[in-house]
Amino acid sequence: MSQTSSGRPRVVILGGGFAGLRAAYRLSRLTEQADLVVVDPRATSLSRPALPEVALAGKPVEHARFPLVSAVARAGARFQHRAVQRVDAADRQLVLDDGDTLAYDYLLLASGATKDYDAIPGFRDFGYSLCDDTEAPRLAEALDGFTGGPVVIGSAKSVWGTRVQVPQLAAPCEGPVAEIMFMVDHELRRRGLRDRSPIRVFSPGHIFFEDVGPTVHAAVESLVERAGIEVTTGKVLSRLTDGAVEFDDGTRWDSALSIVLPPYTGNAVVKRSPGLGDEQGFVPTDQAMRHLDLDRVYAAGDGTALAMPKLGHIAVHQADVAAAAIRHDLTGTGDIPPYRPEVFCIANRGGAQATLIYSDTLFGGSIDLTVDGPAAHFMKWGFDGYYFHTQGHLPPDLATEGLEMLLRRVRG
Repeated sequence: MSQTSSGRPRVVILGGGFAGLRAAYRLSRLTEQADLVVVDPRATSLSRPALPEVALAGKPVEHARFPLVSAVARAGARFQHRAVQRVDAADRQLVLDDGDTLAYDYLLLASGATKDYDAIPGFRDFGYSLCDDTEAPRLAEALDGFTGGPVVIGSAKSVWGTRVQVPQLAAPCEGPVAEIMFMVDHELRRRGLRDRSPIRVFSPGHIFFEDVGPTVHAAVESLVERAGIEVTTGKVLSRLTDGAVEFDDGTRWDSALSIVLPPYTGNAVVKRSPGLGDEQGFVPTDQAMRHLDLDRVYAAGDGTALAMPKLGHIAVHQADVAAAAIRHDLTGTGDIPPYRPEVFCIANRGGAQATLIYSDTLFGGSIDLTVDGPAAHFMKWGFDGYYFHTQGHLPPDLATEGLEMLLRRVRG
């Protein structure tokens, strides 16, 4: 094991998003035993669950990001605002864009997945999205200037690797699609534009929301019907044009505003690093979040092959497991929690309305429920606000336990 100048092994976390910060806070107790470093090409962490509010409800984009240097310092770690070219796993080092290297003894890959806008012909000229802090303000500006016409919303199809056995979802997270369609519906009604603005939604999957069970499907379908939104499944996006959305089956929908979630692909750093990713650039791990082939390499979050669907809730759970595995491997102490993924998200629907979705049927469980109305909206507001103001902390365990009690009561 190599030693830093302090004589301690170095743990490097690549990425300062949900998974990276969660792992840094979990590993903060090891700072006397290890040199903990977080590396990210961004100076700010981005809270993606807040982006629908930026795009569709007037929330300032500054309220969806916060400085990484102070957040990382809270974990007792050092922040390096550096771009990484590739990982040299054989020599246990990161090769940085400027040619420098950063050695590691333990490496956690938490840099997320890539939203591949350029995989959609016509997107840059005719499409909008909200998956980052560039696209969300673009959509907000487009909606501000929208005067009516057909609105088309949906997800492009993603393709996955084969090294890890997980559900092969055509669209790995359709929660944002639900938020967009309901929040656009609410906004257009508020502005008196809804009657001349039909909303059509497409999904590449055989059903909308592939990752939940029949109870959630029934609840969502009821909300869709009440809003007068048309949802069509099995539609694979081909291209966007001026005034239309085209599909692989040869059909064409008129559109005055096209809002699309792009396909996911692996992180560019992983793709440039031999042996690090699968065929699509996602990191293959076991259920302790250890790399299948590389010693002392771990991964958590959307960039893992195991994360399906791609959710912040699953990223945080994976970070907890990975941090425990690193602690165990470094110190020989501590238990590694079992990997038990579940779908948990809260979709705003405009105004004070939101729908909480909690389901584990995709993974063989029996939980499949929703909580609808202002209570769900307040919970999302509380989670997002707490995460922003504490710079990457999630609500304390007591609050989480209270939420779990509420969900058990709803479930009956």
